[in-house]
Amino acid sequence: MNEQNNLFSWVKTHQELADFLLGEENNQSGLIELLKKQGITALNDQEAEGKQVELTEIDPFTFFCYIYKHGPEKRLKILQDIAQELKLSIPMDEIGIPSANAQKVWLFPYSFNRKNNEIKRLWNFFRSAINNTITDEQFDDILNIKNTGKVKLTEALFYVDPIHYLPINGPIKPYLKEVLSIDPEFNSYEDYKNILSQVKAKTDQAFYEISYEAWLDKSKNCNYWIFQCNP
Repeated sequence: MNEQNNLFSWVKTHQELADFLLGEENNQSGLIELLKKQGITALNDQEAEGKQVELTEIDPFTFFCYIYKHGPEKRLKILQDIAQELKLSIPMDEIGIPSANAQKVWLFPYSFNRKNNEIKRLWNFFRSAINNTITDEQFDDILNIKNTGKVKLTEALFYVDPIHYLPINGPIKPYLKEVLSIDPEFNSYEDYKNILSQVKAKTDQAFYEISYEAWLDKSKNCNYWIFQCNP
């Protein structure tokens, strides 16, 4: 496989991994063990403030976030190892994938703050995302879960389906505004879908290609001082 064919090879892996995860809601402990097997740490929950216990439940979006809290080489190795274990397509690159905040990996709060089936709601939302049946009400509901915001949620949607969803994050917002003349602000799922429709109307590029180009643009415009820019 030549270098050009390696580009965005991760997209197929993500699609296959999302398909695998569809059948794993009743095996969340197995998913956590799969992450541990790759050397992923910080898999502790809290059943009372300050009282740590092992994490026993997880949603598909957070599963992906654990992979992408790492730097480029390590996250690619983790994805490759998971793909090999699950007999998925082996990715050769990870370009265009947003990093997850290593300090805020979860899309749900600690156990002592989980009061309303947060994990179950995230699994339901995941199925709706894969089936392209998300509603405004469901989108708003997930945004009401502690530790979830619009940027994080659109990045999570991009992780599980990079064909149909675009992350509206730091690199993408100025790219949409300055390159495509699209207002990146949104307050509902209907607004978000409208942004996606506008993007499709203005360019033939895939969403994952746009994600990479936006990151490149931000990197080029960065000051060399690391405290001013962290592409």
